[in-house]
Amino acid sequence: MKRMNTLASLGEGGLLSLIFKRFSRQRHAGLVLGPGDDAAVLSLKPGRVLVATQDDLAEGTHFERRWADFRRLGHKLFRINLSDLAAMGEVEPLGVIVSAGFPSDAPRRWATDFLEGLADDAKTFRTPVVGGNLSRSSKVFFSMTALGTALPGRILERSGARAGDLIAGVGPLGKAAEGLKVIRRGGKTGRAVRAFYEPVPHLRAAAILARGRLASSLIDNSDGLARCVAELSGAAGLGARVDLGEAPVAGDPDAGEDYGLVFTVAPSLWPSVRRALPRAYRLGRMTARMAEGRESPSGGYDHFHAS
Repeated sequence: MKRMNTLASLGEGGLLSLIFKRFSRQRHAGLVLGPGDDAAVLSLKPGRVLVATQDDLAEGTHFERRWADFRRLGHKLFRINLSDLAAMGEVEPLGVIVSAGFPSDAPRRWATDFLEGLADDAKTFRTPVVGGNLSRSSKVFFSMTALGTALPGRILERSGARAGDLIAGVGPLGKAAEGLKVIRRGGKTGRAVRAFYEPVPHLRAAAILARGRLASSLIDNSDGLARCVAELSGAAGLGARVDLGEAPVAGDPDAGEDYGLVFTVAPSLWPSVRRALPRAYRLGRMTARMAEGRESPSGGYDHFHAS
């Protein structure tokens, strides 16, 4: 009886049938042909460019099966990829491609719950699941490629900061790390848990920063504040000084997984940023590169750091 509830009993064909049933009737202006063929077909509006990104959730790195909520992992995967699109400026999501790997003896509900989470956010963010891949794997993994479109002039890169620019942010700092602590202790609810599983992709805020030419550089806060600031300062060949006095710090801001936005802005434009984004806060200032090396924070999450 127990085997009847595993993915082996359902089989690849059975799981694919569930996927096609759930996602074959999606409607989106840019979707010409979705799941069911060897590739999806999407259309682009004239004058717009394609923006593509990819991010993963891997067992042992991002979650443990003993405490994972697979429906909410579907939410998390969707949102961290849309956050990467937001980190590029004013980007309109076009569609996502999802891959997953499960052990053959994995409970069937792991896959069905994950699909429910994807379907929830496909509807919430009006972004269709247009294709993907399945494989057998000794550990569970999920991968998504997110596609979006943008006007070329509305793209914000990491390298645009200038000495004297303010460093600023939108979104939480350290709250997801606090949520992970709660989850590991057996907690399932609360704002911190929601921050871990359901980060907010700040598409609207990014669009405002790009459309109004308010930000000089932009990144999403996935690997911790220190690493984000180091990425922006390094890309611009600058140093940075960080001051958390105005920041809404809920836990360790360098622990990662928050997925807010970190950006730079000329001091003269800060009042405009605050009017457009009242919850934006200052984090420091970009400085000239020092003769002995860049002055910038260190730390943040490193996927390949031996611990």
